[in-house]
Amino acid sequence: MIVACLLLFVTAKANDNDSTINRRNKLESILNWNFVAVPTVSYQPETNWAFGAAGAYYFNCKNQTRTSDISFDGCYALSHQYSFNISNTTYFNEDSRWRMSLNLKFRKFQDYLYGFGNDGNVLFDNRQAYVSRILEFKAMPQRAVAKDFYIGPAMSFRWEQPIMMDSLVNVQTGAEAYHMLGVGLVLTYDTRNQVNYTHDGVFLKFIGQFFEPTLGSSYRMTSLNVDWRHFVPIYKNFVFAYQCYGNMVIGNEKPFQMLSTTGGIDQSRGIRSGYWRDDLSLMLQAELRIPIWRFLKAAVFGSVADVYNLQQWHWAVPKFAYGAGLRVAINQAKVNVRFDVAQQTYTHSWSCYFTVREAF
Repeated sequence: MIVACLLLFVTAKANDNDSTINRRNKLESILNWNFVAVPTVSYQPETNWAFGAAGAYYFNCKNQTRTSDISFDGCYALSHQYSFNISNTTYFNEDSRWRMSLNLKFRKFQDYLYGFGNDGNVLFDNRQAYVSRILEFKAMPQRAVAKDFYIGPAMSFRWEQPIMMDSLVNVQTGAEAYHMLGVGLVLTYDTRNQVNYTHDGVFLKFIGQFFEPTLGSSYRMTSLNVDWRHFVPIYKNFVFAYQCYGNMVIGNEKPFQMLSTTGGIDQSRGIRSGYWRDDLSLMLQAELRIPIWRFLKAAVFGSVADVYNLQQWHWAVPKFAYGAGLRVAINQAKVNVRFDVAQQTYTHSWSCYFTVREAF
């Protein structure tokens, strides 16, 4: 009798363990999606309702621990405007000695030129509408030349044909169809423990490109870009992350579409991209990443940014933004679906963002 009871107890315990393992396996399978796509819906008075999708495919090349990805986003507006963007970052060769970054963008969408500089009292009263057709391609292959240090060429091509809805815009460089071919150098220092939802490490990237008419560009200009990110583990899975970003364009003739800006879905969340536009943009944003439960996490963030003219430097009150959001993990590579709500302090308007991957 005692032996029979022991057998029943062991059998029940084994069944409990099997159930626990099955639940764990189901959870792991849920968190191991290699492909994810989410629908997107937005509304703006100038574009009407826009419907689309954003997503990504994640994979690991042979003998690679770093996760590569192909991401995309696209939308179509009821005003017959559309936008499509696809990006790829691939890590290959042993120990990730080679990495390739590619980006292709095509869009026909209405936008606004608010003006130049950092004085919002002037900008918002004189916005000028235009519809822009853009085809842009970027390629940056890099090779490791030392531990965590990569170097390679930076190449880009941009063709744009704006359709002006206000004749006043015609006085600006870039109001007519133009094309730009850029060549330069990219340097990267990367000690991040993982690419997606980084927990610890440093990331630094410098890109310098030169656009020259003799190489096929419509205008002569130079573009310099610096991106510094630092991820600091605080306690268990709590992480404090910050990013310093700067972009500068130099030249006598620069298409206004290629001037430095701030704001958008990744930078200074809460500020509309293109509000502020000039030769130089500087931004500092920070984020506290908070674990909640298993695959659910939260974040609170804030930023300060502004733009400046290199020839007529004018100081103004920096542009602040802040917000919070939720993260839902979708695979073991720490890729998250991201939902953020943010407000900027200049006009006190709110913005919502729903996408895949972190802001930085």
